Amino acid sequence: MTMKIRSKTLKNGLKSYYFRIVLNGKPTMKSGYISNKEAVNAYRAYKVAEANGQLESQQVKRIKFNELAKEWLTMKAKDVKPSTYKKIEERYKLHIQPYFKGMYLDELTPIKAQQFVNGLAAKLVGYTDSLDIVNQVYKKAVQYGYVKDNPFANVDKPRAKKAPSSISVKFYDVEQLRRFLNSAYQLYSKDHYSRYLFFRLLAFTGMRKGEALALSWEDVDLADKTLSISKTVVTTTNGELISEAPKTKAGNRLMTLDDDTIAVLAEWKLRQHELYQALGYGSSPCEFVFNSSVNSFVTLGKPRQWCRAVAKAADLPPIIIHGFRHTYATLAVQSGMDIKQLQYQLGHRDVHTTLQIYAEVTNQQKKETASIFANFVNESNIKSNTGKP
Repeated sequence: MTMKIRSKTLKNGLKSYYFRIVLNGKPTMKSGYISNKEAVNAYRAYKVAEANGQLESQQVKRIKFNELAKEWLTMKAKDVKPSTYKKIEERYKLHIQPYFKGMYLDELTPIKAQQFVNGLAAKLVGYTDSLDIVNQVYKKAVQYGYVKDNPFANVDKPRAKKAPSSISVKFYDVEQLRRFLNSAYQLYSKDHYSRYLFFRLLAFTGMRKGEALALSWEDVDLADKTLSISKTVVTTTNGELISEAPKTKAGNRLMTLDDDTIAVLAEWKLRQHELYQALGYGSSPCEFVFNSSVNSFVTLGKPRQWCRAVAKAADLPPIIIHGFRHTYATLAVQSGMDIKQLQYQLGHRDVHTTLQIYAEVTNQQKKETASIFANFVNESNIKSNTGKP
């Protein structure tokens, strides 16, 4: 250990000892020692402290969980689509921020982490989405040196709370879909005919909600019975807008429509034109198939209200709008559509996404087949035991 202790004589005639030292990569001067020995001991003490990471400059500042979470959210906003970020931010504000209020990152023990997870699982159906946010914040905390270990690294994940089946279902079977569309027709055929058309298009094409709302009449060829999908409504920091970029590379596609859906489209085109004529327009000034009251596209939140009204009238559990894609896919598989065709219809870039739906449906069919067979055998057995034909 090389050191050079220097001294200077003060005005009162006493000597003061000092030295220069490099600590944590930074040169600094320490002074005010009354003897050479005291200065040497101080120098050695500083070097030992540095080796053990005990210097004040080596200590990472303690920060609160919510401080780092806000920093993490800022970084996340740059990595994901605005609509995805909005969901992440909502989850954080609702389910995470209140629990960690005032809590320092190093205060959370693995036991407290498990208690937090258990609490989330008890109240949320999709609690793992919220847990993932907390996990990622703690991974950053480890990376920055705020904590040594992630307390969520080895938590047990309880089974998620089940969604009450009476309140909602993921998608409709064929009978429920018929009831829903009949109800939509009865509810909206006189006024708001476009709302009936909206659900019919979703059910018969499997298109996404944003793709349907972005449709313009230019995309519709009534003579060729085709529909071109090339844009979608997206959420941005400045609100909603029409994006020419599809959700996936396979998003741009041309769909062939059945005669009845074409008839519904033609009927709405005529009615829309008549509505504009009544307002004094010579021709329809709105380019969108689904027009808002201000001659623009309909916002993404509106169809949910329509869907709930129809489901209530039909005495059906409501589904989220995305559920109509699942309904379409399920019925398409059951009717014998092959995987590649279904992938094209849904605009999936990756066939694995389509295969997941395929596997789910075929598993369900296997269960039904087993049930039908068991019923048949049981029935036959009863008949043979009773001696009845």
